[in-house]
Amino acid sequence: MKKLLTTEQIREQYDPDSILKDIEKFYEMNLEKLISCLKNEKSPLLKYSINNQISFLESRKKDDVIINKVASLLKDTIYFMMLSKKERTNTTQRMRRYYSTMLKHQSERINMFLDDPEIGAPRHSIDSNSKHKAMSQVHNILSIIQKSLNYEKKCRVSLARSGYLTGLQISMGKFFFYLNKIGMSQKDQISLVQNLFDDFDVDWDEGDRESIKLSLQKPALEYFKKNQSDLQQLSGELFSSSINDALLSNLIDHVLLLNRRVRRF
Repeated sequence: MKKLLTTEQIREQYDPDSILKDIEKFYEMNLEKLISCLKNEKSPLLKYSINNQISFLESRKKDDVIINKVASLLKDTIYFMMLSKKERTNTTQRMRRYYSTMLKHQSERINMFLDDPEIGAPRHSIDSNSKHKAMSQVHNILSIIQKSLNYEKKCRVSLARSGYLTGLQISMGKFFFYLNKIGMSQKDQISLVQNLFDDFDVDWDEGDRESIKLSLQKPALEYFKKNQSDLQQLSGELFSSSINDALLSNLIDHVLLLNRRVRRF
């Protein structure tokens, strides 16, 4: 029997926590600089947050809400913007290997349990009522989790090869979606990204306006929309008449949390 690694062993192998901690640290260290860039008088963001029909004070408050919202959507992006091309590629590849390995080993471990329906409740020929309700519930719950793991494994097969822009593309999807939501024109979106990249001296010499549009904005939105569609589809597939609604709802929340974490890189 081949050895299946525990999640702790896989974590020790890839050390994802060091990257996750750096993301938090980089964001905290550079948040003031980020907000300053977003608030700069040349920032196109200000044109979309000021409403001439409200007072100046209310307008400033609205500005701050939108600026803080945009800043919060750029947490992972700040980290990737401050890495070199090679570091960005290595980070994405390492995190993807971690999650792929974790999904594989957890799925196989659950399979081993589900393949033996008598675990914890072995049948006896003289006992026709040996089926244990609690163990049946365990099987039902693990079947739901297994379905979500297999769904993620299947989706990862179609992932594009990771490169030095992948981390930026994935992390900026919700950012671009929000800019569209507040009605920002594509021209201003590109200008805003250019300002950010200039201020943070991003390692991407080819990052002109057309490259930002085609190599960053377009794939970022495509990834974000596909992810949202997958989340919705997965939620609809996770149904079991053997599990009560409260427990099933809790399980779905758990599954979607895993989905968001796995698709962060």
